Amino acid sequence: MKRMHSVTYFKVFSILVTVGVVFSFGGLYPLQHRVMGQSGWTAPESAKAVKNPVKADAASLAKGQELYRANCATCHGNKGEGDGPMAKRLKVKPASIKSAIKGQTDGELFWKISEGKPPMPPFKSSLKEADRWAIVNYIRSL
Repeated sequence: MKRMHSVTYFKVFSILVTVGVVFSFGGLYPLQHRVMGQSGWTAPESAKAVKNPVKADAASLAKGQELYRANCATCHGNKGEGDGPMAKRLKVKPASIKSAIKGQTDGELFWKISEGKPPMPPFKSSLKEADRWAIVNYIRSL
């Protein structure tokens, strides 16, 4: 009987530790964003000076819109308000692009699109450089 009692305590203890660890790690990411906020996402100084080599003409804007709708609108919304269909499922709400881009250079925006920041994925491996620049041009037009 004594052995059964200690096994039960061990199981309960194990379950409590497991639940504690899961909640601790699951809570770190949202806490980081509550502390840093959306404005805490800063591109490195080297990115600020990078100039956009893709002219913001009709072709670039059309390409940027197509790529934005395929890769960004799900979270950021069609008009960049942070209200896409996936936005309500995320713990960290997507930024309103319209307000987030104010005061940022094209180089900073390109860096952020390229590198991502969870839950936003990095696009440097999945989109060509010219395509990422086209997205920068498009979001400037929103």
